[in-house]
Amino acid sequence: MRKKKALLLCLKIFLSVGLILWITHNVSLEQVWLVIADAHVTLLFFAFSLFFVGYFITAFRWRMLIRAQGGDAPVLYLVRSFMVAIFFNNFLPSTIGGDAVRMYDSWRLGNTTSGAVSVVLVDRFLGVLALLLIALLALLMDPHISTQFPSIAIWVGITIFSAGLVIWIVLNTPPGKIETFALKSSGVIHKLAGFLGKVLNALQSYKHSPGAVVRALLLSFLLQLNVVIHFIFLTRALEINVPIEAMFFVIPVAIFIMMLPVSINGIGLRETVFVFLFSLFGVPHIEALALAWLAYSFSLAQGILGGMVFAVRREHSARPA
Repeated sequence: MRKKKALLLCLKIFLSVGLILWITHNVSLEQVWLVIADAHVTLLFFAFSLFFVGYFITAFRWRMLIRAQGGDAPVLYLVRSFMVAIFFNNFLPSTIGGDAVRMYDSWRLGNTTSGAVSVVLVDRFLGVLALLLIALLALLMDPHISTQFPSIAIWVGITIFSAGLVIWIVLNTPPGKIETFALKSSGVIHKLAGFLGKVLNALQSYKHSPGAVVRALLLSFLLQLNVVIHFIFLTRALEINVPIEAMFFVIPVAIFIMMLPVSINGIGLRETVFVFLFSLFGVPHIEALALAWLAYSFSLAQGILGGMVFAVRREHSARPA
């Protein structure tokens, strides 16, 4: 198992390094830094301030899902937890670390382990679903975008259909079957199947709170809108002129691709995706790279803030009074 993890990590490092070398091999890095240095500071400030708006939207969505399970949580506690999760996402070679932090903090609230896992899974899933739906809406609203991305509407539609199929399977698979399988098994399979049965049972509890799920999805749309506006500020700060309506497609697609666990924290993948997508709107590689690295530097700054929160937070029960 350790050898497989080490091999996977090596492959991710190899891909990240390879993509960085490939995308920058004919680009003047000095010119990239000059583009970043000339960025409008005021617009950068507004872009960074939107992170804190996103923290609170995420916290309210998270609390809404916890309440749907019969629990509760202080909003500031969830904000701090999310900031710590960003720290782990930035300084561990995957996003699993941040999700593990959020699951642990959900458990500290007095939730069961399976309930804590299901809350974060649903929270994650709603965020991805909102990304895809915004991208699809942007395609439908602006036919020009569709001409830039042949057949992309089909792929986005297939992905959304697949997401809907996953929801249907999760909501209609009897947990008892998995738990029965667990009883007939032994060792690791017994423990894993038993835990999956409990997680599935916790996920299906949301069938009884459709209103909460819908409201959480609406907050996911609001959160992704906040992210797109953040990137609009960044592009304007760098004097990159891409139509605003196009940003509602480019950014969700770019984020979705960067979520794929094929590189180290999106390094290399981020640069490649930004260069490719923005080049379709006439943006030079130098400016697209400047945008990618500026966005990554902001992400690292968030991670540092989260690390500071992690350094001072206390490990005590967060169960609301």
